[in-house]
Amino acid sequence: MQFPYYLHLGGQPIHPHLFFEVLAYIVAAISYLYSRRRFGDAISTTVRWVVVAAAVAGGAIGSKLLFLLEDPRLTAQNLHNPAYLTSGKTIVGALVFGLLSVELMKRYTGVKPSIGDLYTIPLALGIAVGRIGCFLTGLSDNTYGTPTSLPWGVDFGDGVSRHPTQLYEMAFLLLLTPVLYRILVAILKTREARPSVFCAGDAFKFFMVAYLSFRLLCDFIKPYPRLFPGLGGIQWACVLVLLYYSSDITRWLRFASSRHHLRWRQI
Repeated sequence: MQFPYYLHLGGQPIHPHLFFEVLAYIVAAISYLYSRRRFGDAISTTVRWVVVAAAVAGGAIGSKLLFLLEDPRLTAQNLHNPAYLTSGKTIVGALVFGLLSVELMKRYTGVKPSIGDLYTIPLALGIAVGRIGCFLTGLSDNTYGTPTSLPWGVDFGDGVSRHPTQLYEMAFLLLLTPVLYRILVAILKTREARPSVFCAGDAFKFFMVAYLSFRLLCDFIKPYPRLFPGLGGIQWACVLVLLYYSSDITRWLRFASSRHHLRWRQI
């Protein structure tokens, strides 16, 4: 396979990154409409659009800002290079700053309910589809892993076998999707006055915790610059958000532990 692997529609070559990015938005939109119909929505359409606008604005800024902070030395050397400053972005930055902008919007407008749950499956599937484009783009996408001798390593065109971290991420998100679905079902039960460990907002929190935990670990096998103490800029962003959700993580772990002890007592 030659990278980038161009797709052809009607005889015209289409860059894989462009094709799968557009497809990712389509898949995300369809899965959002399904989620809203399946699980209902206590938020008005107007508020939903305001949320989307805030998330898109914050995500656009964050995806670029965290990319530039990933290698501060290289960024400092290219402050007057428009090509460098306008290229590159990171999903983690988009998620972190999208979250921040939505929380600020909620505080400013007085919106109280948790509003992120319905976006979890669209985010998981959308990112998974987008990673196919990252993989097919090859070296120029800068999302590949470090060299490896494992049999599934991929040569992206320079003769070096590397971890296909894009595919690792895609597989993780596809496995995460049914888990998110079950959490959404559990949250729906709480609306019907049935007990559940999960409450409104937990699906989005779980998605963020799971995905950022994965990125924290997976980025150890990516050739990114390391800051103190051996973590990259993206990994530090992951750590900060995981600390932000630490009380929720503790709550879930306590519930899991209590269920485990209850089963042993029943045996």
